[in-house]
Amino acid sequence: MSVSRNALSQTRSIEIVHEGRALRGTRYGPDEPRAHILFAHGFSANRMGSGRMIVDFARRLAARGFALSAFDRAGHGESDGAFFDVAVPDEIAQLSAMVDSVPGPLHLVGHSLGGMELATLAGRRPETVASLTLWAPAAASADEVARGEILGRPMGRIDDDHPFDVEGQALGPAFAAGFQNYDPFQGLDAYAGPVHLHHGESDAVVPPRYSHRYAEIWPQAELTLYPGADHGWSQLDTRRALMAHSVRQIEAATR
Repeated sequence: MSVSRNALSQTRSIEIVHEGRALRGTRYGPDEPRAHILFAHGFSANRMGSGRMIVDFARRLAARGFALSAFDRAGHGESDGAFFDVAVPDEIAQLSAMVDSVPGPLHLVGHSLGGMELATLAGRRPETVASLTLWAPAAASADEVARGEILGRPMGRIDDDHPFDVEGQALGPAFAAGFQNYDPFQGLDAYAGPVHLHHGESDAVVPPRYSHRYAEIWPQAELTLYPGADHGWSQLDTRRALMAHSVRQIEAATR
């Protein structure tokens, strides 16, 4: 699709402070949009997304009159904090603060770990959510940690002197500890609004069965599977299909 020059220019930096940490982001779209979207990136990623996936998605929405806000969570991208301290409960609290910073009700869109966290947040704060779109939500993380793994690799000993290596980033023990009392599927049925699930059938990071589990919890959910697509939608055709379908669903859910 072509994107108007006006939509490309409607971009500005945004920032909130959560527990003393500056969380930096970008807002795309007009000042008076049809609706607002909040995007949550994946584990160890940032608000741009792999191959600028989030930027491209935001511009598609801006061209249709929507506004999208995307923040780097603490320890990611340009935000304060250290990746060493990343933990799911803290990230959900950050996302809740982001929700409060954007006019709602909001369309929430999340990829991977960000999708899992937004699903939990929708169950806890259903009144703030206009629709929920999850791209390969990473509920597999909870099962991995229970098996003593992270990203399919044994955790082993994790402490200050022995961090877990995530593509050159040092991850500390708080990540695994954060799953001790966390069930990614608990309380989700409190949210009864539109749910759109998207999953690549060739996802080797988060198997598609996890999106099927979400669909069992939410009978109203629409699940779309993409043959040959991986966890990051790294093929052009499937990425374009994902974005086009997601935009149509958000438009349909906008009152």
